[in-house]
Amino acid sequence: MTKTLLEKLGVFFKRPKLPIITDSSSLQEIAELYPNFYKFIQTRYGIKVSPEEKRETLSTFVNRRSLPPPQVVFMEVQMDSRSHGVSELSVQEVSDFLRKKSPLSILDVREQWELKMGKIPEAKPLTAELLDEIIQTWEKDRPILLYCHFGVRSLDAASYLADKGFEKVFILKGGIDCWSTEVDPTIPRYEGAYC
Repeated sequence: MTKTLLEKLGVFFKRPKLPIITDSSSLQEIAELYPNFYKFIQTRYGIKVSPEEKRETLSTFVNRRSLPPPQVVFMEVQMDSRSHGVSELSVQEVSDFLRKKSPLSILDVREQWELKMGKIPEAKPLTAELLDEIIQTWEKDRPILLYCHFGVRSLDAASYLADKGFEKVFILKGGIDCWSTEVDPTIPRYEGAYC
């Protein structure tokens, strides 16, 4: 029996498991888990978190401050903690790459049920077999974009490829959810697969 991609990646990843952030986590709880959290918010969004805001939930804070959805902020915080060798591309940048026919290999790391809802043009599902092919035969300077629902699973896969020496590894900021709201509204937004 062949292993699924997630099982295979789970075997390969040797990083410690990162703490979980949810919509109802307070900013103070997040800062305890991610000591650079307040600095990240100030650098990324230009917001100095007040003592009162530290008691707010992530959901309340992002809604009141008109920031991206909590899931996107969650992904960005995690990416900031472990993103060596991985960069983000916006949905507009990826759309431009596709329009200009620029060389960019697009890999979808979502599960089968998610793939049925729609995908970015030219994207290939990242299977365990394709991952083996990439590691064994692809040039290390080949531009690769990975995406999932919001960006956490794609960050795992992208970090793995960067660890393997790939030099141009990107994730889609906001994932397919952002693509469906800003580029292709025919792809339905969905619940589940939080990351």
